[in-house]
Amino acid sequence: MLATKKLGIQVAKESIEKKPWNTLTLSSNGFKFLRAGIEMAKHNKGNKAPVAQNANTAQSAVASAWQKATAGIGSLASLVQGDASAVALPDLEKDQVSELDKVEPEKKLELERLLADISDVAKRVRDLHEDAQKRTEDLARKEEAFSRRSDENKKRTEEIHKLDEELKQRQVEIKKSESSLADKERELEKRELDARSGFAAQNVAALSELKKEIVELESKKTEIQLGILQAEQKALDDESARALALMEREAEIANKERGLQQQQRRLDAEWKELERERAQIREDALREAEQEIAGWKTAHQRARDSRQKVYDELESTRQEIEQFRELSEVLAGRSAREILDELAAHKRRVTQLENQLASSEDDQLRAENEALRKLRDEQKAQLDEVHLDLADAKAQLHRLRLGVSDKENLEREKRALEKNNQILSARLNDLGKTVDDLTQSQQSEKPFPQMAWMDSASTADWIKDRKAKELSLPEQDVPDLKKFSVELQHRIAQAEEGATLHFRLEDIQLLIAGLAMSQLHIFQGISGTGKTSLAKAFAKAVGGHCTDIAVQAGWRDRDDLLGHYNAFEKRFYERDCLQGLYRAQTAAYKDRCNIILLDEMNLSRPEQYFAEFLSALEKNDPRDRLISLSESQLPNAPALLVEGRRIRVPHNVWFVGTANHDETTNEFADKTYDRAHVMTLPRHEAGFKVEPKPKASFSYGSLIERFDAAVTQNADEVSELLAELTTGPLTSILQDRFDLGWGNRLERQAMRFVPVYMAAGGRKEDALDHLLASRVFRRGKVTGRYDATIDDLNAIEQALTTVWKGWKSEPRRSMALLAEDRRRKERGA
Repeated sequence: MLATKKLGIQVAKESIEKKPWNTLTLSSNGFKFLRAGIEMAKHNKGNKAPVAQNANTAQSAVASAWQKATAGIGSLASLVQGDASAVALPDLEKDQVSELDKVEPEKKLELERLLADISDVAKRVRDLHEDAQKRTEDLARKEEAFSRRSDENKKRTEEIHKLDEELKQRQVEIKKSESSLADKERELEKRELDARSGFAAQNVAALSELKKEIVELESKKTEIQLGILQAEQKALDDESARALALMEREAEIANKERGLQQQQRRLDAEWKELERERAQIREDALREAEQEIAGWKTAHQRARDSRQKVYDELESTRQEIEQFRELSEVLAGRSAREILDELAAHKRRVTQLENQLASSEDDQLRAENEALRKLRDEQKAQLDEVHLDLADAKAQLHRLRLGVSDKENLEREKRALEKNNQILSARLNDLGKTVDDLTQSQQSEKPFPQMAWMDSASTADWIKDRKAKELSLPEQDVPDLKKFSVELQHRIAQAEEGATLHFRLEDIQLLIAGLAMSQLHIFQGISGTGKTSLAKAFAKAVGGHCTDIAVQAGWRDRDDLLGHYNAFEKRFYERDCLQGLYRAQTAAYKDRCNIILLDEMNLSRPEQYFAEFLSALEKNDPRDRLISLSESQLPNAPALLVEGRRIRVPHNVWFVGTANHDETTNEFADKTYDRAHVMTLPRHEAGFKVEPKPKASFSYGSLIERFDAAVTQNADEVSELLAELTTGPLTSILQDRFDLGWGNRLERQAMRFVPVYMAAGGRKEDALDHLLASRVFRRGKVTGRYDATIDDLNAIEQALTTVWKGWKSEPRRSMALLAEDRRRKERGA
């Protein structure tokens, strides 16, 4: 009978072990039964009843007790099979307890063992019940979180629909504004042409008036026409020579422009400076033309003033000549010599008469002599007047001759200016037509030729024209991150043809966690550690695309990275970075991982040429991560540009910058370090056996899903880890001695980096150590500071040891940095 009961208990135990429990409790009656059995066993150890006399009675008592015990075990087994919520064991009566006291010692021992088994079973049932309760609570929390996410997704879907409608309305408005702007632009061009033609008409009218006046002057001064013609011919010859030289110079400039355009296509990096030179030459030419036109106007005004002066002098000369003619009429046509001869004769006559007067006292002679003296005085006065008139006439004649010479010079200058004006007007008309033709031809072209091609390209076009072999690879989802990190290590090793890349599994795990943390990565280390190779190999291993950009020394702004817009040619010169950003948003690449590699990133200062990207990557809403390409909307802009002038920084793009630290490079600023995931790659000393893997393409969406799942799964554990760090002694030491604290950005990045690193197979302590070493203890922040003493470094080490005391690993990266800095200070460096 006891064997049968043991078999029943064994079956109950096996059924309990196999049954998945939800909720299980033991009733108070069952525990009473167990306590009564134990007390009975203890009581019978000291009381030995006669076996022969009480055999039947003991057997019946044992049978009754075991029947109730079996009923309790049976109810327990039925509970296991039926998944009930409680087990009720039967109560023991006093007479049954007394009968159990009389059982033989052997049966009592067997009963004690059975009761011990029952207590073990009850304990396991209780443990299973508690575990089931915990799982039920976890399931309820997950269901609640899932419902919240579903509600959030619904809200986001509604917002996306609203934004789509608003975008369509804005596109319609933009098209209307584009048409109105085009009409206004055509009207402005028409007005400008009318203004130019109006100025030319005024110049032609003024020149025609001058021609009429010149004809009138030539009719009056025919005697100097031959000289004027000769001077004009000479001026024409000089002007022809100047025009020929100017045409040769223009031809030379045109040849230079063609050469510059060819050189621009070959050396795109030097085009910007050449464009500035060309604009400067054009401005100088226009300025010189304006100066020449102003000079011509001034010369024209001077000619007009001189002509008026000549007219005035000519009129005064005419009046004087008229007076001279009247004087000649008074003199009866006699010449000045005749008058002088007559005067001399009169003088001689007077002398004779005086002599006669002296010899004769005759009164009549005296009277005649007096009359002759009066006549002499009158004729002498008239002669003086004639001399004065003659001198005035000679002076006037000299002035007239000078006026005619000035007039000849002015005539020659005017004719030369007139010829220059005609040549320049013809040249300006030709340039205007050329500019109009170029403008019309360029307006019909697309300002972004490469990005416009991407809009219309299919997958087959990418594979055929751009050799995009990655698009022909089979697509698959990212597996479990721990498995994916190992697989990625082998895929990276065989990604490059002709070379095997041996990166440690720890480095691959850090890379995967860094991808979840930030879109900006900095790979640093000594030359030859594979910084550039790792970025390129990762893109090939996951079936993505890597845009390789060699950073040049002297980069200052976004134009050096993205390109610039030429307003004269109506074209945007698209650099590789701009094409890489746009490629990542196309249908062929929007679900692929895209890398933009900035090789030798710190040859120039990233805080200058990469400033707008640093600001855009900090924005929480990915829709606000925009980079302006132009101040106004560009015509015929590609479809994926926002407002026809801004490029979006897509979420499936990671910027990877490689950095060396020597005398030719610049140090990164804190703002760059704080926003980036920094990896220091060591030398590859040990290799491993590479497992051949077929090429495949992993989707970006599945990778992000794995990241989010890892963050959700390990969020509580990471929160506790960060709480232990921030509440420990390290926080107060950093604050008091280094004036440093834990920022929100570091906490936000750690909440994504550490969980993903754990899911990839790493320990949470090692992930935290990497963040502290690259973000807090890096050179210039804690280590490498002139104001930090050895005691400060020792205090940091002690605090780190205290924080890591109960964890599984050591902060080897942080300790190595602190030890190196302490040795440097001990050497006095």
